[in-house]
Amino acid sequence: MQIPKVPKAITFDCYGTLVDWEGEIQKFFKGILDNHGVKNVDYKAVQREWEMLQFDYIQEKYRPYRQILKDTLPMAFNKFNLPFTDEDCETFAQSMGKWAAFPDTRDAIIELQKYTKVIPLTNTENAIIRETEKNLGVKFDDIITAEDVGAYKPSHKGFHYALNRLGLDKSEVWHAAFGFKYDIVPAHELGITSCWINRQGEVRSVDVAEDYLVGDMKSLAILIRGMACKE
Repeated sequence: MQIPKVPKAITFDCYGTLVDWEGEIQKFFKGILDNHGVKNVDYKAVQREWEMLQFDYIQEKYRPYRQILKDTLPMAFNKFNLPFTDEDCETFAQSMGKWAAFPDTRDAIIELQKYTKVIPLTNTENAIIRETEKNLGVKFDDIITAEDVGAYKPSHKGFHYALNRLGLDKSEVWHAAFGFKYDIVPAHELGITSCWINRQGEVRSVDVAEDYLVGDMKSLAILIRGMACKE
C-alpha cells in the first residue's frame, strides 16, 4: 500500500479547531446573563442556536465578522427571551481575538511546522486572527481570512483563493477543521484532502466522508510526523 505524502501545506479552520469557539462563547453568554441576574440557563443550547443563526447570516452577504457577532447575539438571546444590552453586543463583537485556545493547539502547531506549512483559512477578520496568533504565541506560515476573500466558508471562494495565493495544487494541500458543514463538506466538494478534527465526537451532519479523522490537534501532529518518517 502506498504511504500518503505529507502535504506541502495544511489549511486550518481556527475557531472550533485551534480555539475553543463553543466553550468560549458559552462562557461569554454566561457572563452576560450573570450580570443580568439570570441563572439556570442552558448556555450550550443558546450557543448552538446562535451558531445556527450565525451560519445562515454569514451566507447572506459579506459583512465584517465583528458586525456578524454584534448582530447575531440579539437574534439568539431573543429566541430564549434573555436580556442583553447594546454594550453586551459590542463587548461580544470585540472579544473573539481573546478567546482561549485548546490546550494542545500551540504544541501541535509547532510540531506540524517541522513538516509542513500551517495556514489558517478562517471565517474572521485580519485584526481578530492576528490577535489570536499573538495570544497563541505562534507564527503562522500565512493567514487567509474571510476579509481577504470577501466571503465566508462554506463558500468555495476561500479555498480557491488559498490555492492561488500559496501557488499549490489541491493535491498538495490538506484542509483540517472541526466544522463539518463549514469546512469538510466544501473541501470534499473541491477534491481537497480533508481531516476532520472531531474533538467532541459529533455526528456527521451530511452524508459526506472526510479523508482522515482525529480527535484533536495532538493526534493530527502525530499522524503527520508518522507520515514524514515513512518518506
